[in-house]
Amino acid sequence: MRHFKLTLAALLALAVAACVPEFANPLTGGDPADPAVLGTWKAAPEGEAEEMLLDITKTGDGITMVMRDPQGGAEDAITLKGTTAQIDGVRYASLAPVEESGGNGAGFMVFRYELKDGTVHLQGLDNAKMVAAVEQGLIKGTTSGSASEKSAKISASSDEIAAFLITPAGQDAFRSGEGDILILKKAAP
Repeated sequence: MRHFKLTLAALLALAVAACVPEFANPLTGGDPADPAVLGTWKAAPEGEAEEMLLDITKTGDGITMVMRDPQGGAEDAITLKGTTAQIDGVRYASLAPVEESGGNGAGFMVFRYELKDGTVHLQGLDNAKMVAAVEQGLIKGTTSGSASEKSAKISASSDEIAAFLITPAGQDAFRSGEGDILILKKAAP
């Protein structure tokens, strides 16, 4: 369970500790459960060999994503619920962690994804860039913390988020460094 447990723990810590921008509202527009991402995927950060499994299913008016260790049990899984959206030809997923009690934990995390040669490339937003966008008045929200420990909570509506994301600053806010892109490959049935 090696590095995978650390990866799952890091993803959960990011969601709970607000190390990633937290959105009060999900993005909307287009299919809320994009058929292109449904199924079981092997996923690893770009350039890494350690893989996790992602089960993405249509649930109600959206999707449920369960991240799990290919060799582990259900107790190690992390469940996220949300929707997909398409704005100006760019695809996004808005996902919120689900607590064991059944309620949603932190707010939504917004990811951009791209379909490439049978794979899905998933990128999260850079918290520092979103803090700057809030402080510059480019998107509604608040920041908390000090210096490099600031975090952003975005209160903008879905339409306001979409209006920000279609700008160059909005697209530049997505992480693109080494290991920042999660690559999903279809798992064998």
